[in-house]
Amino acid sequence: MCDCSVCIAILKKVHRSTRCGLQSSAADHSNTTKSSQQDRQQVWSLRKLQHTTLGKSLAKKPIPTKSCTFKVMSYNVLAQELLESHPFLYTYHNPNALKWDQRWYSILGEIKFHNADIMCLQEVQVSHLQQYTKDLGALGYKGIYKQRTGIRRDGCAIYYKESLLNLVEYVTIEFNQNNIWVLDRDNVAIVAKFAPKNDDQNEFVVATTHLLYNRKREDVRLAQTQVLLAEIDRIAYKYDPKRSTDHLPVIITGDFNLTPKSPVYQFLTRGRLKYEHLSNRTLSQEQSQYSNVTGKTLIPALLRITDNCQHHDLVEKRNRGVGDLSRDEELKLISLQHSERKLENRSRVMISEDMFSTGTLSHDLRLRSAYVHNHGYDSEATTYQNDWVTVDYIFYSGDSVETQRRSEDRLKLVSRYTLPITSKLEGMKIPNMALGSDHLSLVVIFRLDP
Repeated sequence: MCDCSVCIAILKKVHRSTRCGLQSSAADHSNTTKSSQQDRQQVWSLRKLQHTTLGKSLAKKPIPTKSCTFKVMSYNVLAQELLESHPFLYTYHNPNALKWDQRWYSILGEIKFHNADIMCLQEVQVSHLQQYTKDLGALGYKGIYKQRTGIRRDGCAIYYKESLLNLVEYVTIEFNQNNIWVLDRDNVAIVAKFAPKNDDQNEFVVATTHLLYNRKREDVRLAQTQVLLAEIDRIAYKYDPKRSTDHLPVIITGDFNLTPKSPVYQFLTRGRLKYEHLSNRTLSQEQSQYSNVTGKTLIPALLRITDNCQHHDLVEKRNRGVGDLSRDEELKLISLQHSERKLENRSRVMISEDMFSTGTLSHDLRLRSAYVHNHGYDSEATTYQNDWVTVDYIFYSGDSVETQRRSEDRLKLVSRYTLPITSKLEGMKIPNMALGSDHLSLVVIFRLDP
């Protein structure tokens, strides 16, 4: 979607095309069951494309020549093995909607409908990879995949339109780190750097992850986020004295298994979290009165990830004015373990004690959510977990009215595909014959300025 004229046409016609696409889809499948028709009508009536102020202006005037507009989708597609191993969660669902062939038909149909330039998927089952590669390849996508560690048979994937984007580089992250009790789970992430084919200098970074589900272990999700941000900092770092930030534009997607009220969400969007006084494990202010608190140490210094979510030894190199390091040279300076590489014993620079165990985490990525999360009763939702809740997100750097500095950033939100509010979702069961997963997809359009 890096063709500006294409973007403008989409922005002008999307509402009309959405309705027409829905009608033609129903007409093309005359054998669709009544249940399927009802599911589809209920689902699509709840969502629409919503333009930001910038998005509305794009329909009226041309985009700057060197700017690039692209669409990002994030979707937890529900691994079939996980569905089948938790049948009690789907007792009252239409059994036909739980079969993989039907679910993949619905998932693929949604992918075709949105036609995103970058898709970030979670719970992609290893045994289905060949099917993903074949069907998505036919649509022009090329993919990156990282399976969860341990015995898990699903993982995260990023698919991108090869005709529009160059994959510059990528890394995968394993959150399970030996001898660190708060990082003992098999979750993973992918961090990829892309550039539009029509401007290979206009790079940006996209990451996706699926954090731990356990509701009582907010501390694990916070530690996983600290590791994720450290790796994003490493890949996105690019010193440029002409810019107000030392990082490329960043997009972070995934199933974070946390709500907008959670400490980790607040940390991501505010850039700072004081956790030492919060209850251990749950990171609750209320429970801290009745249980032990977390204290000053979340991740021990032996991992050499600072409380500013950066690799300590890389920061020391930057501070000393050392020029750009190769990725191989960087790997010699970080302590993250990974099953695909050997962690060698090497000499280390002396750590700065004030960068670890401070009881407060911070980061410099200046993130905000692409969606507006209401905190009242009738808030939007992405999945059902005893109640309809939001746990899936697309975060991005910049385009905020909070400070003048942020408004100068290169990555700007053009529009979002809205999420339904909880009162409209009452009684809905997903997966159903229209939606192939137990999560709703997130779809947004960004503009990247040079």
